[in-house]
Amino acid sequence: MTKAFIQTLAISAFLILASNVKAQSDYIISQKGDSISCTISTPFLSKIDRYKTDANSKTTKINPDEVKRYYRADRNKLYYSVYKTGKDKPEFMPVIEHGKINLFEVVETSYSSGGMMHMTTTSSTTYWYVSKGADTVKELKTSGLFWLGKSKQNRKDILGDMVKDNKTIYDQYVAEDKFSFKQIRKLVHLYNTGEPLKED
Repeated sequence: MTKAFIQTLAISAFLILASNVKAQSDYIISQKGDSISCTISTPFLSKIDRYKTDANSKTTKINPDEVKRYYRADRNKLYYSVYKTGKDKPEFMPVIEHGKINLFEVVETSYSSGGMMHMTTTSSTTYWYVSKGADTVKELKTSGLFWLGKSKQNRKDILGDMVKDNKTIYDQYVAEDKFSFKQIRKLVHLYNTGEPLKED
Protein backbone atom coordinates (compact mmCIF):
# COMPACT_ATOMS: atom_id res chain seq x y z
CA MET A 1 0.00 0.00 0.00
CA THR A 2 1.22 3.49 -0.79
CA LYS A 3 1.80 6.10 1.89
CA ALA A 4 -0.92 8.33 0.39
CA PHE A 5 -3.45 5.46 0.52
CA ILE A 6 -2.62 4.71 4.16
CA GLN A 7 -3.02 8.39 5.06
CA THR A 8 -6.37 8.55 3.26
CA LEU A 9 -7.51 5.41 5.07
CA ALA A 10 -6.45 6.84 8.44
CA ILE A 11 -8.25 10.14 7.80
CA SER A 12 -11.42 8.30 6.73
CA ALA A 13 -11.33 6.14 9.87
CA PHE A 14 -10.90 9.25 12.04
CA LEU A 15 -13.85 11.03 10.37
CA ILE A 16 -16.09 7.99 10.83
CA LEU A 17 -15.08 7.70 14.49
CA ALA A 18 -15.63 11.42 15.03
CA SER A 19 -19.09 11.31 13.47
CA ASN A 20 -20.05 8.34 15.67
CA VAL A 21 -18.88 10.16 18.81
CA LYS A 22 -20.87 13.23 17.80
CA ALA A 23 -23.96 11.14 17.06
CA GLN A 24 -23.80 9.66 20.55
CA SER A 25 -23.14 12.88 22.46
CA ASP A 26 -25.50 14.40 25.04
CA TYR A 27 -28.22 16.80 23.96
CA ILE A 28 -31.43 18.39 25.14
CA ILE A 29 -34.46 19.58 23.17
CA SER A 30 -36.31 22.49 24.72
CA GLN A 31 -40.09 22.78 24.88
CA LYS A 32 -39.72 25.34 22.06
CA GLY A 33 -37.99 22.73 19.89
CA ASP A 34 -34.42 24.06 20.15
CA SER A 35 -31.74 21.35 20.08
CA ILE A 36 -28.74 22.02 22.33
CA SER A 37 -25.54 19.98 22.39
CA CYS A 38 -24.23 19.71 25.94
CA THR A 39 -22.68 17.56 28.65
CA ILE A 40 -25.09 15.96 31.12
CA SER A 41 -24.23 14.71 34.60
CA THR A 42 -25.86 13.97 37.93
CA PRO A 43 -24.37 15.77 40.96
CA PHE A 44 -23.37 13.65 43.95
CA LEU A 45 -26.32 12.82 46.26
CA SER A 46 -28.79 14.18 43.71
CA LYS A 47 -31.36 12.51 41.48
CA ILE A 48 -31.74 15.49 39.14
CA ASP A 49 -29.63 15.64 35.98
CA ARG A 50 -27.91 18.88 35.01
CA TYR A 51 -26.29 20.07 31.80
CA LYS A 52 -23.45 22.33 30.67
CA THR A 53 -23.13 23.75 27.16
CA ASP A 54 -19.35 24.13 27.48
CA ALA A 55 -16.56 23.70 30.02
CA ASN A 56 -16.85 27.30 31.27
CA SER A 57 -20.62 27.48 31.61
CA LYS A 58 -22.50 26.83 34.84
CA THR A 59 -24.57 23.69 35.24
CA THR A 60 -28.30 24.05 34.70
CA LYS A 61 -30.99 21.78 36.12
CA ILE A 62 -32.88 19.82 33.47
CA ASN A 63 -36.46 20.81 34.18
CA PRO A 64 -39.35 18.86 32.58
CA ASP A 65 -41.33 22.11 32.27
CA GLU A 66 -38.59 23.55 30.05
CA VAL A 67 -37.04 20.49 28.37
CA LYS A 68 -39.11 18.26 26.07
CA ARG A 69 -36.55 15.46 25.91
CA TYR A 70 -32.88 14.77 26.48
CA TYR A 71 -30.31 12.10 25.72
CA ARG A 72 -27.51 10.82 27.98
CA ALA A 73 -24.77 9.07 26.02
CA ASP A 74 -23.18 7.45 29.09
CA ARG A 75 -26.44 5.64 29.81
CA ASN A 76 -27.51 5.38 26.16
CA LYS A 77 -30.95 6.58 27.28
CA LEU A 78 -33.47 9.03 25.89
CA TYR A 79 -35.79 10.75 28.36
CA TYR A 80 -39.16 12.37 27.57
CA SER A 81 -41.03 14.94 29.61
CA VAL A 82 -44.46 13.36 30.17
CA TYR A 83 -47.54 13.56 32.35
CA LYS A 84 -48.93 10.58 34.22
CA THR A 85 -52.69 10.25 33.89
CA GLY A 86 -54.39 12.60 36.37
CA LYS A 87 -51.18 14.50 37.21
CA ASP A 88 -50.69 18.20 36.40
CA LYS A 89 -46.88 18.25 36.67
CA PRO A 90 -44.58 16.63 34.10
CA GLU A 91 -41.72 14.28 34.91
CA PHE A 92 -38.96 12.62 32.92
CA MET A 93 -39.26 8.98 31.87
CA PRO A 94 -36.75 6.90 29.90
CA VAL A 95 -38.21 5.73 26.59
CA ILE A 96 -37.34 2.23 25.34
CA GLU A 97 -39.35 2.31 22.10
CA HIS A 98 -40.21 5.58 20.38
CA GLY A 99 -42.20 6.40 17.29
CA LYS A 100 -45.92 6.67 16.71
CA ILE A 101 -46.28 4.75 19.99
CA ASN A 102 -43.85 5.53 22.81
CA LEU A 103 -43.04 2.89 25.42
CA PHE A 104 -41.46 3.96 28.71
CA GLU A 105 -39.73 1.96 31.45
CA VAL A 106 -39.41 3.06 35.07
CA VAL A 107 -37.57 0.85 37.57
CA GLU A 108 -38.06 1.59 41.27
CA THR A 109 -35.65 0.06 43.78
CA SER A 110 -36.48 -0.29 47.45
CA TYR A 111 -34.14 -1.13 50.32
CA SER A 112 -34.91 -2.90 53.59
CA SER A 113 -32.80 -4.10 56.47
CA GLY A 114 -33.42 -6.39 59.38
CA GLY A 115 -32.94 -9.86 60.75
CA MET A 116 -30.25 -11.12 63.06
CA MET A 117 -27.45 -10.26 60.62
CA HIS A 118 -28.87 -6.78 59.94
CA MET A 119 -28.46 -7.44 56.24
CA THR A 120 -29.77 -4.96 53.68
CA THR A 121 -31.84 -6.39 50.87
CA THR A 122 -32.94 -4.70 47.67
CA SER A 123 -35.89 -5.32 45.42
CA SER A 124 -36.85 -3.71 42.13
CA THR A 125 -40.22 -3.21 40.49
CA THR A 126 -40.53 -2.40 36.79
CA TYR A 127 -43.33 -0.20 35.45
CA TRP A 128 -44.11 0.30 31.76
CA TYR A 129 -46.10 3.25 30.49
CA VAL A 130 -47.34 3.97 26.97
CA SER A 131 -48.43 6.99 24.95
CA LYS A 132 -49.60 7.70 21.42
CA GLY A 133 -49.84 11.17 19.91
CA ALA A 134 -49.76 12.86 23.33
CA ASP A 135 -47.43 13.67 26.21
CA THR A 136 -49.72 11.93 28.71
CA VAL A 137 -48.74 8.34 29.51
CA LYS A 138 -50.95 5.47 30.59
CA GLU A 139 -50.07 2.58 32.89
CA LEU A 140 -49.44 -0.56 30.86
CA LYS A 141 -47.58 -3.27 32.80
CA THR A 142 -45.75 -3.85 36.08
CA SER A 143 -43.60 -6.62 37.52
CA GLY A 144 -45.31 -5.95 40.86
CA LEU A 145 -48.30 -7.87 42.15
CA PHE A 146 -50.90 -5.45 40.83
CA TRP A 147 -51.56 -1.93 39.62
CA LEU A 148 -54.19 -0.13 41.66
CA GLY A 149 -57.31 0.74 39.68
CA LYS A 150 -56.21 -0.92 36.44
CA SER A 151 -57.14 -4.50 35.58
CA LYS A 152 -54.94 -6.51 33.25
CA GLN A 153 -57.73 -6.61 30.65
CA ASN A 154 -58.13 -2.85 30.84
CA ARG A 155 -54.41 -2.37 30.18
CA LYS A 156 -54.46 -4.93 27.34
CA ASP A 157 -57.31 -2.99 25.75
CA ILE A 158 -55.31 0.28 25.98
CA LEU A 159 -52.54 -1.22 23.84
CA GLY A 160 -55.05 -2.90 21.53
CA ASP A 161 -56.75 0.43 20.81
CA MET A 162 -53.38 2.00 19.99
CA VAL A 163 -52.46 -0.60 17.35
CA LYS A 164 -55.98 -0.98 15.94
CA ASP A 165 -55.21 1.23 12.93
CA ASN A 166 -52.80 -1.47 11.69
CA LYS A 167 -55.06 -4.46 11.07
CA THR A 168 -52.23 -6.97 10.56
CA ILE A 169 -50.55 -6.11 13.85
CA TYR A 170 -53.84 -5.82 15.73
CA ASP A 171 -55.00 -9.24 14.49
CA GLN A 172 -51.63 -10.72 15.54
CA TYR A 173 -51.99 -9.15 18.99
CA VAL A 174 -55.47 -10.58 19.45
CA ALA A 175 -54.52 -14.02 18.11
CA GLU A 176 -51.40 -14.37 20.28
CA ASP A 177 -53.24 -13.07 23.37
CA LYS A 178 -49.95 -12.47 25.21
CA PHE A 179 -49.09 -9.57 27.50
CA SER A 180 -45.52 -10.20 28.66
CA PHE A 181 -42.87 -7.47 28.70
CA LYS A 182 -41.16 -9.20 25.77
CA GLN A 183 -44.32 -9.50 23.67
CA ILE A 184 -45.37 -5.89 24.32
CA ARG A 185 -42.01 -4.50 23.24
CA LYS A 186 -41.92 -6.69 20.13
CA LEU A 187 -45.40 -5.52 19.17
CA VAL A 188 -44.68 -1.81 19.69
CA HIS A 189 -41.37 -2.04 17.81
CA LEU A 190 -43.06 -3.81 14.89
CA TYR A 191 -45.85 -1.21 14.85
CA ASN A 192 -43.40 1.71 14.85
CA THR A 193 -40.82 0.41 12.40
CA GLY A 194 -42.44 -2.36 10.36
CA GLU A 195 -39.46 -4.52 11.32
CA PRO A 196 -39.17 -7.31 13.92
CA LEU A 197 -37.29 -6.41 17.08
CA LYS A 198 -33.70 -7.64 16.99
CA GLU A 199 -33.00 -9.62 20.12
CA ASP A 200 -29.74 -9.17 22.04
